[in-house]
Amino acid sequence: MKKLTVIDLFSGCGGLTEGILQTKMFDPIAHVEWEQPMVKTLRNRLVNNWNYTVEDAKKSVIYFDIQKTEELISGNWSEESKKKYGKNNHGLIIKNGLKGLIGDKKVDVIVGGPPCQAYSIHGRATDSNSMLEDYRNFLFESFAKIVSFFKPEVFVFENVPGILSAKPGGISITERIYKEFEQIGYDITKPSKMSNTVFDSSDFKVAQNRKRVLIFGVKKDSKFNLEEFYGEINAKKSHINKLTVKDVIGN
Repeated sequence: MKKLTVIDLFSGCGGLTEGILQTKMFDPIAHVEWEQPMVKTLRNRLVNNWNYTVEDAKKSVIYFDIQKTEELISGNWSEESKKKYGKNNHGLIIKNGLKGLIGDKKVDVIVGGPPCQAYSIHGRATDSNSMLEDYRNFLFESFAKIVSFFKPEVFVFENVPGILSAKPGGISITERIYKEFEQIGYDITKPSKMSNTVFDSSDFKVAQNRKRVLIFGVKKDSKFNLEEFYGEINAKKSHINKLTVKDVIGN
């Protein structure tokens, strides 16, 4: 079976990449992260645990600010970008961007979990302006631009449940996200039903209560069906008692 190609945005230390690689069904061809310690960690993980060469790890894990989306996609970095990110990246990225790195490969899937601080209930409660003016509210726009350019069959957008109630500028973030992806030709769950996209890791044999929103997007002319994705996830929920930490490490 041919592996599906994946771009991982806001990749951090590689949590989503780790799960993707464990399935042995996907080929992550690019990762984008703008915090250098996380970039180093992910590159190291790919080399030491997934048999990447040092060269391939450096090439595929891109140290860059995703908000500079045009530079990221097409290359031709500004002098400012070269100075800040250049020496820690592969020359191909600087010259030809993601477009050059990926070449003639078709991108099948794009995944990403934009920073959650602006959306989290805790973050909003501890900020004097309830995160209403935090730029991180709108990082989904950069995600959407990359989806629009590469046009994968499917994308997966992961975040905290607080995203369902976030309203910067008095407009629901889920409404903004829905409109953004609708405009570029993707079906996602409607905002009124977005609460159905919340999943808890404890339902999947993990000894931890950790809820996350999983927004799947399917290209409008795709053979895939949005509801089938959620149906498959719900079918994998464990029907046994939830595991405790003692169950996992008690011996």
